[in-house]
Amino acid sequence: MIKTLLIFLAIFCCIGCQQHVSLDTWKQSVEHYVWDQGNGDPTVLRDLPTQGQWKGFAVISENNADSSTDINGLLLGHRQIGQSPYFIFLLGVVEHQQLNDIRLAALRASPSGFKWTITEKNQQAFDAYHHFHDSAWRSLYPGRSTGPWAHTGFPCEGDDFKLSISGQRITATHAQSSANWSLDVPPASPTTAPSLAGSN
Repeated sequence: MIKTLLIFLAIFCCIGCQQHVSLDTWKQSVEHYVWDQGNGDPTVLRDLPTQGQWKGFAVISENNADSSTDINGLLLGHRQIGQSPYFIFLLGVVEHQQLNDIRLAALRASPSGFKWTITEKNQQAFDAYHHFHDSAWRSLYPGRSTGPWAHTGFPCEGDDFKLSISGQRITATHAQSSANWSLDVPPASPTTAPSLAGSN
């Protein structure tokens, strides 16, 4: 179970100025972190800042949250899938403190470099997740016109995400709303798949 308090390792793309943040810049920031902190070994991601069971990697465009575009990557776990180890993230794209997309991403390191698999936008899953939290804050704060950060960002207060693996398919499910995101990762040759000790 993922607990309710998350400490992200936050990377500011540009202090004091606006800079474009995208899924590509988030991936590049993760890769740079792996090279800088782990000399290319992705198992360093297991040591991301954490409290309870929350771990995360965020890329933030600027200090002012009201005008910032952020991508908050929640590390759901690291798993051996087939012959390959993967680090699995659920990504929330937040613009001006409002969540507008959620993607599931898997990272595999190979001798030829980092290999990413990321879902396309799943509007049905996003709508289910958003509706759950929209209803939650409106019932808690009936006089407000806009929701508090705890219910409009990512992850939201009280979120419980469950990770499951079936064959080459990875699924992340939001327990409260039943929203789920799935992706199929490609099989890798046993000769090119590095080992990963332990799992969460």
